[in-house]
Amino acid sequence: MPELRAAHIERHRLGTPAELLYLGTNYDLAGTPVAGGIQRVTVAGALGRFFRTNATTLEVPEPLWMRFWPKHVVLVVGFRAAGVLRRRAHRVVTYAMENNDIATLVGGRRAAPAWTVRAVATLIGATARLTIDRIAFASAASRAAYRALPFVDGIEQAATIELPRAVAATPPDVPPTCVFVGAMEHRKGVRALIEAWPLVEAEVPGARLVLVGPGPLLDETSAWAAESPSTRCVVGRLPHTEAARVLRSATALVAPSVPDGRWREQIGLPIKEALAAGVTIVTTEQTGLAGWLRDHGHEVVGHAGTSFTRRLSRAIVRVLRAPLDRDQVRASLPETDGRLVADAWLHGATARLVADVADRPIQAQS
Repeated sequence: MPELRAAHIERHRLGTPAELLYLGTNYDLAGTPVAGGIQRVTVAGALGRFFRTNATTLEVPEPLWMRFWPKHVVLVVGFRAAGVLRRRAHRVVTYAMENNDIATLVGGRRAAPAWTVRAVATLIGATARLTIDRIAFASAASRAAYRALPFVDGIEQAATIELPRAVAATPPDVPPTCVFVGAMEHRKGVRALIEAWPLVEAEVPGARLVLVGPGPLLDETSAWAAESPSTRCVVGRLPHTEAARVLRSATALVAPSVPDGRWREQIGLPIKEALAAGVTIVTTEQTGLAGWLRDHGHEVVGHAGTSFTRRLSRAIVRVLRAPLDRDQVRASLPETDGRLVADAWLHGATARLVADVADRPIQAQS
C-alpha cells in the first residue's frame, strides 16, 4: 500500500490474514501502534519479498491511481514473474475506489487531447486485463469509471458499496455541533465551510463548529476561529482515536469536498466513521456514497456555481435543526463493513483460520 493509515491497521486485524506491505504513512497514523505482520518496504524490497514468500495472492493499488500506476505495473509484473520462476500459480487482485472520469485523470486541470485520453485508457485497460484476476468496486461510481476502460469487463469483478457496520454510541448531550475531520486543504472544502459557517451562526443560536486535522490552511482557519471562540474551534492534528471520539460527539459531520485537478473524493473515511456512530452527514456529490446518502436522508450538496456556499449553509442549518435519528442511521447500515465483504471476495474466502505468516496472501494496497 502506498500510504498506511490508522484504518488500514484495524482492517488488517479483521480481514483476511495477510502480510501488509506499505511504502509510506498518512498523517492520521500518528499515535496508532503498528501491529505485527505490517512492514514498511521500498518497491525493491517488495519485489524481493515476492521471491521469498509462499503467498500466492497479491492485492495491489488500483490501476486508476495515476501517480502510482508505474509502481502498480512493476509490482504486478514482479509478482507474476516470481510465480513463473518458482512454478507457482500467482493471483493478483485489486480494490477500486476511483470515481473520476478518465479524461480528468489524464488531463487534470487542463483538457487533454481526445487521442491521448483514448491511448491512456487503452493502455491501462489492457494492462489491467492482462495482470489482474479479480477487481472489487467500492461504489457504483467506481464501477462506472472502470467500465469506461477497454478490456476491463473481461476481469472477474464484483460491485460492493463501502459502508461501515454500526457501532455503539451514546447520544451526546451537547449544543448543535458540526465537525470537520480531514486535511485542512482547499480540496476538502475548508474555505467553503468557513465562508458558510457565519450564515449558520445567524440561523442556529448556539451552534458550534469543530475542525480537526493538519494542513496548509490550518493557520488561516485558526485565525478565523479566534474571531468567535464560543462557536468555532480548531484543534489541528489529533491521533485517530481522539479524532473519532470528537466525531462521535457531533450532531453532523460536514465533508464539503470539491474536485481538485485529478483528485475527487472517493468514499471519505470520516463519512464512514460518522455513519457508523449514527451521525448525520452533510457532503457534496463528489463522494461515491452520494447517491446512498441522499436516498437515506442525509444532505448532499452540488459544489458547482457561485451559490455553493449558500447551499452548504442551508444544508447545515437543516441538519442542525432536525438531524436524523441516530438509531435510524445505524439501522440503515450493513451487518458487515463493505470493505471487509470485498476483502473476503477478493481473496476467495468468507472466513479463514489464521495461518502461518508464510502462507498468508500479501496485501500491498489500501
